[in-house]
Amino acid sequence: MEVLSVDLPMSSGCSRTQQEIAVEIERTHNLALSMQFSSGQLLSSYVHHQGMPFGDPDFNPPIQPFPGVPLPTLSTTDWLGLTDQERLQQNASAFSNLPVYLDSVKCQQMDLNPLETELHRQFESSSLRCLGLENNLKSIMSSLDIAPGPAVSAQPLESDNSFLMKLTGYYICHLFRDWVNRCEKDIALLTKKYPV
Repeated sequence: MEVLSVDLPMSSGCSRTQQEIAVEIERTHNLALSMQFSSGQLLSSYVHHQGMPFGDPDFNPPIQPFPGVPLPTLSTTDWLGLTDQERLQQNASAFSNLPVYLDSVKCQQMDLNPLETELHRQFESSSLRCLGLENNLKSIMSSLDIAPGPAVSAQPLESDNSFLMKLTGYYICHLFRDWVNRCEKDIALLTKKYPV
């Protein structure tokens, strides 16, 4: 299937060579690939520790978006219609806000499941990986002279209801995994345009 987005022009003032940019894109793609396993693992661990109905195979509520972290899913036509700039801007925005939400869910889990230190560690690691991916994405954008998109800040999670806290955490873990999968696909397209 033909990709509809066009190659981004290199700025004549850019100090990085196309080869250096290609290496950075490949490194970012490798990070997204490595995060696919850990993001799926976080979601599985989270569900495992929340009790019923979260562990029920039929439990599949529609995922809710959050400020700064929209739903990453698009139809194939809409996804292919995005430009490289739009893809990078959307990913950079999502991964700049995901750490705020992951940290909030970790704090909630420290209250709800205080003994599950491995789960808490997974949230910390996921948050740090998001920051690393965000930095890589912004570096690629800078190299390609792409301006950051409009900023949408994450909003603190607030709830006193334990079920709603668990449900919100479920949404966040799902969004994290789904954005990692989306990012991997988006950067895979760039690796074809900027081969090492």
